[in-house]
Amino acid sequence: MTPLLYYSFIGLGLSFSLVFFYFNHRYGLEEKKTHLLIFFIILYVMAFELYAFYLFKQEQRNVLVYNLFFVIGETLLILAYLNSLIDQVKVKRLLLIFIFFFLTCATINSFFFQNPTLMFQHYTHLLGSIGIIVVCCYLLYRVFLVEGYWDQPLLSVPHFWNIAAILLFYCPNFIYFGSINILWDIDKWYLTILASMNRIFAALLYLIFGLSFYSTLIYRMSRNGR
Repeated sequence: MTPLLYYSFIGLGLSFSLVFFYFNHRYGLEEKKTHLLIFFIILYVMAFELYAFYLFKQEQRNVLVYNLFFVIGETLLILAYLNSLIDQVKVKRLLLIFIFFFLTCATINSFFFQNPTLMFQHYTHLLGSIGIIVVCCYLLYRVFLVEGYWDQPLLSVPHFWNIAAILLFYCPNFIYFGSINILWDIDKWYLTILASMNRIFAALLYLIFGLSFYSTLIYRMSRNGR
């Protein structure tokens, strides 16, 4: 996937999410705070991705940008979104403990193992990805299967789409970025293919983020025969 196509997908997700503010206001839909958080995540990603691309075009290193804004920043934002979906106090407390542990490990890794200005911090990313995947699996089981949205189809629930998209991205992303510093030694053609596949999953993540909240609106209109 070319950079232009990748940024276009993020831009589409951002545009769809922005337009949904109008529908949210007109139809009085729920999930206003979580939609605002998702919108901010897409906007945040677009900003740091464009800045990283600018540095690349200027032939400057952009690894620090990805370490700060992707490895740490985006991980925290995704965890904040997932935390907003958890209603059990004990689980919320455990997630906060994990976030503190994640930040502590990220700091230790930066000072003693992987210099954030010189290399991609795949140790920190591995830890963050594990946390995100575990929380997503918990939400899929607890919220959607045990407690359930029995009064409406799962496909009409925005968070179901978002969590599925997060898993779709972070599971292969866990493998790719977790071993990125090892993969530098393989043939560049294979590395390009892997990087392109990772971008495809990322592009789908942000596009689904932008479209997910329309599922409630579509379900409401179809139920009302409009």
